[in-house]
Amino acid sequence: MSIYTKLTKKYLLHYKKRTIITLLGMILSIALITSIGIFLTSFEQYANEKSMGENGSYHLKITSVNHQAVKRIQANPQIETVGLMFNETYFLENGEKLELHSIDEEAFSILPFNAIREQNQSGMIIERWVAAELKKLGEIEKPITLVDTEGNEHSFQVKKIVENNRNLQEGQELHAFIVRKSVQIQENMDLYVEIDKRANYKEVYHQILTYIPEKNIKKNYPIIGQDFNDEEVGTITLLSSAGYILPVGIVVLATVAFIFNTFQISITERIREIGLLRTIGATKRQIQKMIVYEIGIIGLVGIPLGLILGVLGFWVILSLYQLTYEETEFSFFYFPMIISPRVFIFSILIGLFSLIISGLLPLKLANRTAPLDVVRRIINRPVFKKRRKHRFLKKILSIETIMAIRNIRRNKLRSFIVIFSISISVFLFLIFSNLLMMFAKTDLEHEIGGEFQIRVYEPARFPESLWIGIENIPDVQGKYIHYDSVYTQMYLPPSMVNQTRADNLYMTTLNGNNFYSESTNISPITEENKAFLSGKLKAGSLKKEKLIQEHGVIYVKAMDDDTSVEVGDFVYIQTQADPSGHLGEIQKVKVSGIVEMDEPESLLLSYPEVVASMGTPTMNRITLYLNDNRDIDEVSKKLDELVAQYPNLEIVNEVEMQRSQSLLIFQIQILLYGFVIVIAFIGLLNIINTTVMNIILRKKEYATLQAVGMSLKSIRNMVMKEGLFYGFISGMIGTAAAGSIEFLLFLLGGRPESTDTNYLYICAFFVIVTICYLTAMLSARQLKSGQWNDALRNE
Repeated sequence: MSIYTKLTKKYLLHYKKRTIITLLGMILSIALITSIGIFLTSFEQYANEKSMGENGSYHLKITSVNHQAVKRIQANPQIETVGLMFNETYFLENGEKLELHSIDEEAFSILPFNAIREQNQSGMIIERWVAAELKKLGEIEKPITLVDTEGNEHSFQVKKIVENNRNLQEGQELHAFIVRKSVQIQENMDLYVEIDKRANYKEVYHQILTYIPEKNIKKNYPIIGQDFNDEEVGTITLLSSAGYILPVGIVVLATVAFIFNTFQISITERIREIGLLRTIGATKRQIQKMIVYEIGIIGLVGIPLGLILGVLGFWVILSLYQLTYEETEFSFFYFPMIISPRVFIFSILIGLFSLIISGLLPLKLANRTAPLDVVRRIINRPVFKKRRKHRFLKKILSIETIMAIRNIRRNKLRSFIVIFSISISVFLFLIFSNLLMMFAKTDLEHEIGGEFQIRVYEPARFPESLWIGIENIPDVQGKYIHYDSVYTQMYLPPSMVNQTRADNLYMTTLNGNNFYSESTNISPITEENKAFLSGKLKAGSLKKEKLIQEHGVIYVKAMDDDTSVEVGDFVYIQTQADPSGHLGEIQKVKVSGIVEMDEPESLLLSYPEVVASMGTPTMNRITLYLNDNRDIDEVSKKLDELVAQYPNLEIVNEVEMQRSQSLLIFQIQILLYGFVIVIAFIGLLNIINTTVMNIILRKKEYATLQAVGMSLKSIRNMVMKEGLFYGFISGMIGTAAAGSIEFLLFLLGGRPESTDTNYLYICAFFVIVTICYLTAMLSARQLKSGQWNDALRNE
């Protein structure tokens, strides 16, 4: 071990506080980066597996493929898996048709089969709704007899019952799958294609288009967007990558600022020692090795401890969360923790990068300093040029204040580093505090528009038996059927719109008068909904004859609607005339009734005789309202059993959804609180380290001031005012930068509204000024009379 290496070790051990603070900041930063990486890696893999479970892992489904095309696709080196499927038509005993899909093992491996019941024997795989249909013909545990198109009978067992999945369905015809070891290539086959993730998706897709019509290709968009960034839906993947890069980049910035500040102070403090070493024969390379060795020690200790702390910290958070909360659809932390080597490698590289960047400038400063200049005290000599403005300052400011200002201006590099590092802390704290407040203000505990929603995907074949099943559930008090609406532009006179709402609307001129233009939708009134709407009617009438005669509409007032629309008012509407989005002619309608409903946005209701563009009503969902003494879990169970029999229906529990979303907001708040606390702690360490080391660095300067007659009290006042100025300048820069980012985000969102965070900026500014002042005051107390005599004696 060289003498210079030993000197570096002694220096680190001698200044234990500085070394510990540096290591602590390094460990916290690496731990934060590691925990973020583990969280995002684990969550991404969990989300990918969940997506593949719902959609399958194939990228393309190709129908009606001939023998030659199958061979070409199988021979493509950029395609990972090709699953074959051949369709055969059979008939049940009652004559109903059943489509049997024979698939090979490759197709089985990439299709989304989520078993809810599995039997030992080999045979067919059927969905839950198919099983309900087959039960009507007899027990599905027994062999099922099917007749082919030639009249031959075949017997099949049911091997597996899986969840209903629209990705497995082609219309609403009965169908089943059977897995075979191999499927012979035939004409008019269907293929499931999984493209190699290393391949270029667009290139492979366009190759296939050269010999297969585009109408025969169905894209599995969720999986394509998950695996390939060059697809239009791959924006989701890019956003998730940005979700990792942004917080990691912020932590890296804070880490670099902290370590850079520490090293700069450390090297500057030892400039005289380095100069003396140079005068006795030390080369630039040896000095460089000293600094590199110091960086290496910090890295070898801080990085491994940071990695361990990041893993343990995330494991503790994950375990505590899973013990405290139940798993829901929106749970963040219900996934197995995956420790990826890539996260460790990335965290290590980030730590090394921070150390290297932090040591570059101090290293250059040490190398470009001439040894004799150091010995003669030319370096950092206080030089004050006489300027007339100082005469004016002397009249209004004390000598301590003037010297504090001069000290900040004299060493611009040191002042810049101190201000930059403190400003970064203020900026980060405000950015994440704003995010935290945004989520804290998110109110999901509002009145929901119905406890359950039944989504209808193919309304043309809506089962009438479902109405009977719903009516047999005693807790269901009412239902409302939603139909496809028509986009409408509504023009309201200024008297109906208050100023707050008017600020967000466009004004236009019709027939020489001003109107506010508002986007809305218009839906049909049907006989099934009349009873429900009558109970919600606040004014006017729902009679069809009257609405047609008056050319009237019903105004459905949403929960937060503050317009003053009344029965008898006239408004203008302009509905979408065709699928391309063009609006038709403007027509004048009368508000014949007002209905108040728990809907997120206001809308209009009318009859096709009044607004012809509505056309035939097309059902899209049903809202169910329960009575006050309802049992949510029991109703949910009954509805799930009822809806599971129909492939075109899906049940949504709005009560559970709201609870899950509230839990999601709470989880995000936990993440942001942790991030804000760690960032604030790193910033506090940075301020304390900067202030304390600044005192040590300038010990000879303070000794000189004492020698020429400046009192200890005046020196302490000067130090405290320097801290006050640093806090004031850094607070101004940090709050201005955070405010600019917030304003830009609102401009990009199109609504530069106030978020009531002004008090947060004011508090952050005064807090940082106070912290800087208090740390400077505590550091100034270290100055004692006579303690710097040795410093002058060494000169």
